[in-house]
Amino acid sequence: MEKYSKNRDIFIKRLLLVVVGFLFSLLVFDKTSLAIVFGIIILASVYAFWLDKIWLFLVAMVPSLIFGKVLFIPITSGWIYEAHLAEALLILVFGVFALDIFLNQKYTKLKIDKLSVWLFAYLIISVLSVISVIDFRLFVFGLKAVAFSFLGYFLAMNLFDSTKKIYWFLYGLTVTAIVLSAQVFLKFYLMGFSSEFFFNRSNILLPIAPIATSAAILALLAPLLLAFYFELDIANRWKPIVFLAFFMAFLAVFLTLGKGAILSLFIGLFYIFYNFKGKRLAFVLFLIWFLALAFFGFTPYFTGLLQRIQTAFVDTNTEYRVTEYKVGWDLVTAHPWFGSGIGQQIYHFEKILDQEQGNYVNNFFWQALIDLGVIGLIILLLIIKNIFTQIKKAGGLFGKKSILAIGFIASIITAFFNGLVEVTFFALPYAIIFWLMVGVFSSSCHSREGGNLGDRIVDSKK
Repeated sequence: MEKYSKNRDIFIKRLLLVVVGFLFSLLVFDKTSLAIVFGIIILASVYAFWLDKIWLFLVAMVPSLIFGKVLFIPITSGWIYEAHLAEALLILVFGVFALDIFLNQKYTKLKIDKLSVWLFAYLIISVLSVISVIDFRLFVFGLKAVAFSFLGYFLAMNLFDSTKKIYWFLYGLTVTAIVLSAQVFLKFYLMGFSSEFFFNRSNILLPIAPIATSAAILALLAPLLLAFYFELDIANRWKPIVFLAFFMAFLAVFLTLGKGAILSLFIGLFYIFYNFKGKRLAFVLFLIWFLALAFFGFTPYFTGLLQRIQTAFVDTNTEYRVTEYKVGWDLVTAHPWFGSGIGQQIYHFEKILDQEQGNYVNNFFWQALIDLGVIGLIILLLIIKNIFTQIKKAGGLFGKKSILAIGFIASIITAFFNGLVEVTFFALPYAIIFWLMVGVFSSSCHSREGGNLGDRIVDSKK
């Protein structure tokens, strides 16, 4: 049996070489494009030689986002599609994974849960909304966030099936947090510590995304990184690096003065504080030290933070969001059941509010309702219900709760509250990171052993 399996693998690899040679011959006769040929060559090579390591491409996806859009693909004479490297990696991993399932008849080994089904349903109705779109480019941009969210979750749930792989994924998040935080600090320095950094966060760009979205990403990562720090053994060389990543992310979120990101981060950290009874003193001391540093070392900044909190419901930004909701309601009443089409709210906001550049409304429930109507909102509610079902399931699987399980749940809670007041899940980098995290979390919940989220646990009595 083992000899047969080995011969089959050799046959498949040789067959792939034949296919590649055939494609090159087609290229010579101008029957296909160079991009398609190289794409298939890469797919064949990864399948033939790195099939058992394709999960590493998912690990590399998140750090690759910090470099921004690096791929430029001409679509028409006036449209060049700009893509992150993470998009190409995700498509590559899905292609190799699907090829492996098909060639080796591994259908029974696929993990498919209710959450993946509802994500796929959301993707289907997003595709069908093309019949009502006005701007096709906006449709593509909106659709890819939904498509990559589904792919990220589905692949992470199926590929991250061991503690080792999950640790590698978390190491990737650690690197991402450090580099992204450093980019935030550097941008603030290059702007001469200008107050524009605080009050124009949506228009100041980093390679990955605007400052506002970057702060939301760091707020998402921070609780999980803190839990990962507690999870690691003291002898692990990554332990101080992970704490540095948490601290830099924590500091960068506060530096941006984003009310939604700060509040949601506090909620996520409070969840960890509540569950880590033995670590509460360390939490309190860290918070006192941070507030003292902010007050005595950065008095103007601390004053600005207090002013932002005091004017949370009366500042210009909040007033504009009220206007967004009013315009959004007009769009919903005009297209109540199936919405105005995925991605089209940007077009409508430009026209109705006479803006040079439109934007998404800052609430993910409202976004789904505008894009896909009542049907889309119902599916979104089912998606959220299944996420919290996974959280409840994790509590049963891990008993006293593993440290990492608490960290994943804290980050999911952070994302939920931040998504109520900011554009998060419909921003591609944020969506990819979030759904990869949820996929890893779900993978452990579906594991029969229930132990993939680390070996250490937190005793609630300690």
